Amino acid sequence: MTRPPFTKSALQHALLIASAFSLAGTAHAQDNVFKLGEITVLENDEPKTYSAVDSGIAQEKGDSNVGEAIQEIPGVTLQIGGRRAETRANIRGFDSRQITLNLDGIPIYVPYDGNIDLSRFLLGDLSQIEVTKSLGSMLEGPNNMGGSINLVTRRPHTDFEGDINASIEGGREGVFKQTQNARIGGIINENFYFQGGVSAVQADNFPLSADFQPKDNAGSIYQPEGERLRSGNENLSANLKLGYTPNSHDEYTLSYYQTEGSKESSPYAGTQDTVRYWDWPQWDKQSLYYVGYTEFGASDKPGYLKTRLFYDKFDNALNSYDDDQYNSVTKKYAFRSQYNDYSIGGSLEAAVPVDKHLLKTALFLKKDEHKERDLDSDIQDLDNSWRTFQSETASLGFEDRINITPQTQFTLGYRLDHYKLTKADDNDDATQPQGAQQQSNWQMKLDHDLGTQRILAGISLKSRFPNMKDQVSYRLGQAIPNLQLKAEKALHYELALLGELNTLRYRANAFYASIQDAIETVTVASDQCGSTTCDQNQNVGTASSKGFELQASLPLSTTLDLSLSYSRLIRDYADDAIVATYAPEHSANLSLDWFANSDWHLGLDGHYQSDSETRFDGSRPTDGFSLWDIRAHYRINKAWHADFALKNLLDADYEIAEGDPMPGRTFWANIQYQF
Repeated sequence: MTRPPFTKSALQHALLIASAFSLAGTAHAQDNVFKLGEITVLENDEPKTYSAVDSGIAQEKGDSNVGEAIQEIPGVTLQIGGRRAETRANIRGFDSRQITLNLDGIPIYVPYDGNIDLSRFLLGDLSQIEVTKSLGSMLEGPNNMGGSINLVTRRPHTDFEGDINASIEGGREGVFKQTQNARIGGIINENFYFQGGVSAVQADNFPLSADFQPKDNAGSIYQPEGERLRSGNENLSANLKLGYTPNSHDEYTLSYYQTEGSKESSPYAGTQDTVRYWDWPQWDKQSLYYVGYTEFGASDKPGYLKTRLFYDKFDNALNSYDDDQYNSVTKKYAFRSQYNDYSIGGSLEAAVPVDKHLLKTALFLKKDEHKERDLDSDIQDLDNSWRTFQSETASLGFEDRINITPQTQFTLGYRLDHYKLTKADDNDDATQPQGAQQQSNWQMKLDHDLGTQRILAGISLKSRFPNMKDQVSYRLGQAIPNLQLKAEKALHYELALLGELNTLRYRANAFYASIQDAIETVTVASDQCGSTTCDQNQNVGTASSKGFELQASLPLSTTLDLSLSYSRLIRDYADDAIVATYAPEHSANLSLDWFANSDWHLGLDGHYQSDSETRFDGSRPTDGFSLWDIRAHYRINKAWHADFALKNLLDADYEIAEGDPMPGRTFWANIQYQF
C-alpha cells in the first residue's frame, strides 16, 4: 500500500531552497527567551515551580517537536499513536484533558475536547517549554487540575540575528523524514524589535524494528514487517512577533502563530481491537495575540500590570474509510467529519508590593465555539450544515507571597472559576444548556532556604470543568449526553528538597493527589445506541496519584557529566474495574555527556519505562521497554555546527499504545548555521 505524495506550498519550497544554500542551525534558546511569554512573572528570589526544557538543547538531541522534547521531564509520560495518531502528555497520571496547553501564556488546547497533538508544534519556533505540576500558581488560569504546559516563543537580543537548520532521518529503507526551520530577528532603533520564522516537517512511513513480528488479528495481517503503514505526516508553521520597548522594563508585543498540516493514522497492528482506516487531511491552527507588561510605583520595588488578549482558531478534518484502499466512505463505521473552532479572550495580571507582601491578582475570560459537520459518502459534497456549541469560562484569582524572613516565604492563593455551556444547537432536548457552575481553588505553599538547600512544601485544590465533548457527545452513536456533569477536583500535597551537595545538584519531590468527582465512562440502561445499553460520562470516579521523583546531575570529571532521573507513580481508582492508562509505575532517564574538546560534544541517552495500559478496562497492556541513543555535536566553526544521532541504538521493538509499534533504529543528521 502506498500513500499519495504530499504537496508543498510556495512557502515550503522557499524554505527548502534556503536550507539547501545555507544548511543552517538554531541558537540555544536560553539566549532568545521571550520573557513575557513565561506563564508567571517571578521575583528575583522566587523559586520556579516548573521544569523548563531548552528547545535548542532538545534539537541537538534530534527532537523536532514538543512531545519529543518533554518526555525526559520526571512525572511526564506520553501517549503516542493510537487511532488518533496523536502525541499527548500525561503529568503524574493526569491526562491531557486535565492539563492545559498554552502558547506564551495564552490557552491553545482544543475547545471541544481539551486535547491537542503536541507533535504539531515544532521546536524551531520556540525558545523553551515550561511544564508545571501540582504547585503551579493559582494565577495560571482555570482547568489546570493536573498541571500545564507552556510553549515560550523567541525574542531577538541583538540588532540583527538569525539561523537556519536542515536535518534528515533515515532507517533501513532510506530517508523518511526531513525537517527545516529558519528564523530572523533584530532590534530596531533600540525601542522596536521584530522576530519571524518558518518551520517544516515532511515525514513518510518510518521503519519498524527488525524484531517486530506481525500479528494475526481474526485471520488477517494488517501490519507486515518493514515500514509502519501510513505513518507519514507533514507540518508547516510560521510565526511573526513585533515588539515595542519604550524603556528598560516595559514591553508591548503583537504575535501571530500558524501551523498547518495533515497526517495519516496507521492501522491497528494488535489482536485486541478492531481495525479502522483513518486519516487527517487537515490539522490547522492559528493564534493572534497581544502581550503587554507595564511597571509602576517605586523604582526599587515596582508593581506591574501584565495584559494578554488572544484569538485562537482551529480547523480540522477527519476521514474514516471503508477499508485499506482509503477511497470510499459507505459503511456504518465510516464517516467524514470537520471541525471549525475558535477561542477568544484575555487576562489581566497585576502585582503590588506592600511591606513584606507581594499581592497579585488575575482576571481571566474566555469564550469558546465549536462547530462541526459530517460529510456524505461522496468525497466532494457536503450533506449537513454546521452544528454550533459555545461555552464561556471566567476566573478571578488572588495570591499573596509573604517574605516572613530573608530565608522563608509563604504563599497563599485563591481562585474562583466560572463555566457555562451557552449553546448546543443539535436539535436535541438532552443537550440544551443547563446553567452555570462555579468552583473554588486554593493553595498554600512554603519555601525555606537552608544554605545551599531549599525546602518546598504545599497543598493545593485544583479543578477541571467538563468540556463540551464530555457533556454533549454521542461518540458515534455509542453514548448519550450528560449535562449534569460537575467539575473534577484534585487535592494535591507535595514536598520537595533541592540544592547542591558539593558538586552534586539534586531535586527530590514526593507527592500525593486525591481526585474527587472524576469524570468516567459508565454503562447505563438505554435503547438509544441500538441495544439495551449505552455509555455515558458521569462524576463517579474517586482516584489517587502518589509517588516521588528524583533528579541529579554530577560532573564525573572536568569533561564528563552525568544526569539521572527516576519517577515512581502509583495511580489507583476506588473502582477496581478501572485501570489507569498511560501511567507506568516506573520510568527513568540517563544522560552521559563527554565534552571531548572545544569542538566535539558526545552523548549517551537512556530511557526506561515499565509496563503500562492503553484501555481503562485493562484489556490492552503494553510491555516495559528500554531505549538507548548515542549522539554527537560538532562545532565546525563559530557559525557552523553539525549534529548526529543514532536513535534506538539496540533496535528495540516496543509500543506505547498497544497495537501501535514504534520506530526501530534510525540515523539522524543535522547541519546548522547561525548569524
